[in-house]
Amino acid sequence: MSQTPRYRQRPEGSNWGDFGPDDQLGTLNHLDRAARLAAAAEIREGLSFSLSLPLTVPRAPVLNPRRKGPVIRPAEKNGVPVYRYPLANDVPGATDVISDDSVTLSPQYSTQWDALGHVGSLYDARGNGTPQPTGYNGYTVSAPGREGFAGTRDLSIAPMARHGIQGRGVMVDLRAHFGDEQRKVTHADLMRVMQADGVTVRPGDVLCLHTGLADLALTLADNEQHRLKTRCCVLDGGDPGLLAWITDSRIAAIAADNHAVELRNHHLDTERGALLPLHEHCLFKLGLPLGELWHLTPLAHWLRRNHRHAFFLTAAPMHLPGLVGAPVNPIATV
Repeated sequence: MSQTPRYRQRPEGSNWGDFGPDDQLGTLNHLDRAARLAAAAEIREGLSFSLSLPLTVPRAPVLNPRRKGPVIRPAEKNGVPVYRYPLANDVPGATDVISDDSVTLSPQYSTQWDALGHVGSLYDARGNGTPQPTGYNGYTVSAPGREGFAGTRDLSIAPMARHGIQGRGVMVDLRAHFGDEQRKVTHADLMRVMQADGVTVRPGDVLCLHTGLADLALTLADNEQHRLKTRCCVLDGGDPGLLAWITDSRIAAIAADNHAVELRNHHLDTERGALLPLHEHCLFKLGLPLGELWHLTPLAHWLRRNHRHAFFLTAAPMHLPGLVGAPVNPIATV
């Protein structure tokens, strides 16, 4: 482990180095033993909710054309599909019948976590006047290896999976206040909703934003899936007040049931800057993981009916070193 940081200057508004020169967890450091123990108090009824969509949803790749839905095939043995395969073919008299799968999957197609290596920035971390592709805490992308590019390996899903994500989830029900029309939610909007619903946030919490988009992805017909691109709330990543609140709140992560938590921009309003300013602030500057396309609607409805907003959350990502995003089946227990 290094004793000195790998950068000479850190971005304004970042927390680089606050958790150590080699930190790969970012704000998940706030999700510590004390936070987990306190979160267990939110289990009162013993009811659980899966917060994952089927990984085949959305049913059409309309939200991000480079991400494709899963393709499942039987595994093969000597060119023969291993599906309802009698082992008597290999050992006469054996009664076993075996089925094995293989799957081709875009890990960020459906319910998933963004790892810290998912979004970096062109940044002059060494102070020599030459911006380089840089990730959280000054990690840089270099030559590829067995577990991905060096920077994405160090900031891959693996540290998150090893740490485990168990703690207090807090629901902010934007859909209940703003409906299904697309709306950029500012800091002022978020504070009004939280105040109206009595939502309190503590350090180490996972902030969950219910917009309804995942619910629409489940219910819209296949030929209507394109409507997902222009529906439901998104955070206003360009709002400095919102970004400052995310920093000051010391939350561990944000998970939303929409496509990218914020609106995906396709052009810049300034000469230079981030197309995804909230991703830049969270993943690059703070090391704060983002969850996308979580299925929050049934849990949000239950919490509202029962005048609650917090729950115990278990949400470890799939542990495949090198991935910059991974599927997750989050479980909420109330």
